[in-house]
Amino acid sequence: MTFAPALSREFRPYKPDPAPLLHICSIWEVPPNEVMMIGDSLKDDVACGKRAGAFTCLLDETGRYDSPEFANVEFKPDYKVSSLAEVYSLLETNFELTP
Repeated sequence: MTFAPALSREFRPYKPDPAPLLHICSIWEVPPNEVMMIGDSLKDDVACGKRAGAFTCLLDETGRYDSPEFANVEFKPDYKVSSLAEVYSLLETNFELTP
């Protein structure tokens, strides 16, 4: 799996604007609906991915987002994992992966 390019806080506009993810998709020459935004923030990462038209996966290592206060958020992730180690099997199970 490749995780490049990596964007820093110097890239503007910031998430939750979809621009960072759309920039990466442009570099990869892949449409957003063929990528997955994985992150640990509903407000920033999941919102960015949804606004870009990508699949989204929330990394919730502590179960924080199981709290009722997050039940009615604007953007809900397509998938949720508690560890990055779960991501590859999630992708294998739910998507047709190509090298």
